[in-house]
Amino acid sequence: MVEKPRLKAAVAMGALILLLQGIAYAQPDPVSTLLDPTTIPKYVTPLVIPPVMPKSTTQPGFPAADYNIAVRQFKQQVLPAPFPPTTVWSYGRAQDVLPVDFVAPVPRSSNISFNYPAFTVENISGSLTKVRWINDLVDPETKNFLPHLFAVDQTLHWANPPAAGCTMGAPNRTDCNTDNPAPYTGPVPIVTHVHGSHVNMESDGYPEAWWLPAANNIPSTYARQGSKFNQFNSLNRVPGSAYYGYENNQPAATLWYHDHALGMTRNNVYAGPAGFWLIRGGANGDAKVRDNLGNLAKLPDAAPRGNEDPNFDSQVRKKVREIPLAIQDRSFKADGSLFYPDSRTLFDGFPGPFIPDNGSDISPIWNPEAFFNTIVVNGSTWPQLEVAPARYRFRLLDGCNSRTLNLSLFIVQPDGTVNMDPIYEIPFFQLGAEQGFLPKVAMIKTGYATPLPGDGNIPETLVPAPDPQQALLLGPAERADVIVDFTGLPEGTVVRMINTAPDAPFGGFPDTPADPATTGQVMQFVVKHALTTFSDSLTTPPKNLKLPAEAPLGVATNTRPLSLNELSSQVVCVSVDGDGNFIFNGEIVVVPPNAPCPEGTAPFGPRQALLGILSTENGITVAVPKMWSESITETPLLDSTEVWEIYNTTVDAHPIHLHLVRFEVVNRQDFDADFNPVVGTVTLPNAGETGYKDTVLAYPGQITRIKAKFDVPGEYVWHCHIVEHEDNEMMRPYLVRFDPDFPDLNRDGKLSFADLVPLLAEFLKPVRNPAFDLNGDGKVDQLDTRFLMAAILNC
Repeated sequence: MVEKPRLKAAVAMGALILLLQGIAYAQPDPVSTLLDPTTIPKYVTPLVIPPVMPKSTTQPGFPAADYNIAVRQFKQQVLPAPFPPTTVWSYGRAQDVLPVDFVAPVPRSSNISFNYPAFTVENISGSLTKVRWINDLVDPETKNFLPHLFAVDQTLHWANPPAAGCTMGAPNRTDCNTDNPAPYTGPVPIVTHVHGSHVNMESDGYPEAWWLPAANNIPSTYARQGSKFNQFNSLNRVPGSAYYGYENNQPAATLWYHDHALGMTRNNVYAGPAGFWLIRGGANGDAKVRDNLGNLAKLPDAAPRGNEDPNFDSQVRKKVREIPLAIQDRSFKADGSLFYPDSRTLFDGFPGPFIPDNGSDISPIWNPEAFFNTIVVNGSTWPQLEVAPARYRFRLLDGCNSRTLNLSLFIVQPDGTVNMDPIYEIPFFQLGAEQGFLPKVAMIKTGYATPLPGDGNIPETLVPAPDPQQALLLGPAERADVIVDFTGLPEGTVVRMINTAPDAPFGGFPDTPADPATTGQVMQFVVKHALTTFSDSLTTPPKNLKLPAEAPLGVATNTRPLSLNELSSQVVCVSVDGDGNFIFNGEIVVVPPNAPCPEGTAPFGPRQALLGILSTENGITVAVPKMWSESITETPLLDSTEVWEIYNTTVDAHPIHLHLVRFEVVNRQDFDADFNPVVGTVTLPNAGETGYKDTVLAYPGQITRIKAKFDVPGEYVWHCHIVEHEDNEMMRPYLVRFDPDFPDLNRDGKLSFADLVPLLAEFLKPVRNPAFDLNGDGKVDQLDTRFLMAAILNC
């Protein structure tokens, strides 16, 4: 059913391995300046623990916000000294002034909150958080815009602030493809998305809702905002900003915030702007966890609070027992700067031709995936954390662009090596996934994922994981809320977190583990008994925890068959060898669109990955890929519960993320060449997937079924969170709409003239919510008022 693309064979893997080893690749690119990762000392930098983002005490304008958070460019000591600091972007409190020679991280006493990753935004379930996000990517002296740190591909469907050169039909506009192969050098668009937030449409961070900084030198012809720029409070007029409001009306969860600008998320996020957004309290918060005797349990909950400084205040650091960990892969040049490829040659060696030369449809700069040669945790390469012999709570995030992580913990031997014998492995006790607690604590070890009964016992027979190689598996954007129990470990014990997922696209196990000398290592812990506090003795052992059970979703009212697709070139043919691998020998042939390739050649690919639907006509089912700009096909009714069946026709596992909703993973099932589910192949979610999630790995050749309730009206998106895929068409809008057969707009359960009030209120907004398009003509206007009136009178 799933044919392995020729790209993913010898040529591509050779290029990836060369990059990971830091060896110069024989192409005219900057790889020769790459820093060899094996020369970077490991475990010499203390782990940076993100402090709490401070609330704003001054306002740049009206209306007031709880937080005025800016994105700025600055330097940070990501590599261990004496390596040079690295130029990054990240978020911080807008009122904080950065000195000319600023290098993060710095003490909280400096009143500077800019750091990569950003400080943690703390929220209470059910309480509104108002944020003015400010694009401050400008030179602090000249106030001119700062160009991007990396090459932005203008041939993708991207933000396009110049609003020129569109190849998608007249008129020229923002948010389109162009035929310009040169890297973009203008002001950088951003739009912040709180990943996992159950939020109003205006504040979701829609990819076309970006805005530019308030810079002096932006050409007058440039658009300052994307085509769907929107705000929670449209009275905000602060230049270079957008005002969002987050209801946080969801259970306690580990969320994160990052940029989401159309067609350039991979560039922006790689530069650094991301941070944790934690929701606490509510109906299923920590206070609802019980022990095996029915008493209130105590989790390791000493997280940084207020203005506490967990990095430069030893007393604060000593007591911290709850720590978010953002794990990312990065590559560096010898001067300390970040490396991101500015051509496709490192991925598969493809040398061109590029748009618009000879009509090629292969984008010149975009890479299908990107894998890098170091691991960075909380903004430092391979850090170390000294821990008490106690229980710690870690909120893990796979923040990589493309890399899947398979994490495990092993005691390091006296000679400094890791013996992966099970007797040396320390388990993760997983409490939750992306959207709150699991039904039961899951004990995760290599090859096992065992739900614990919560009665103080660990089952004698452990539950096997889907594959013996699988440990704590996280695709890009997935999170895991875990406890690691260091109690009883002797003084000086070293525990290392390792990664055994591949240095390549992940398609499921078995697979070749990451390079054990570099990307196979993540961080390490060293046990120090002097860090012990009295409260350590009060925490509840994970085997005694009873987590607050959440009610499952009800019966679905609709099932949607959807597809994941990978496309090859329609015009570029490349020579292949006897095994079907591409040969780049100068014999690249350009043919008319969709014409057959000459003998001995094959269509080059992948060109892009797309979401789509399944369509059945005359008994034949086919996958129909859909572009971002095509008409919306996913239109769940407001307050409906749906099952989405995601058929993966590609060779990669894709981390699929739906904005707005939290969902249940129902099951997975193989399908055959005719898209028929294969009887007897249904697998239930593993123990770490049994809670509510917002991102799920969809495996090749399988149907991944998820169930969600769509309870906020508006236009949102769903996409693959391999951000290189997302940036080149593997993202689609979806619309949660009012039922035109029963347009109960005020949601009181009946039709009456009171339903006119929310519709008329929509007319006053600068951007109208398409959920109110009752007559289906693509607009929200007086014709919808007539439609509603007729429905009320008929009722």
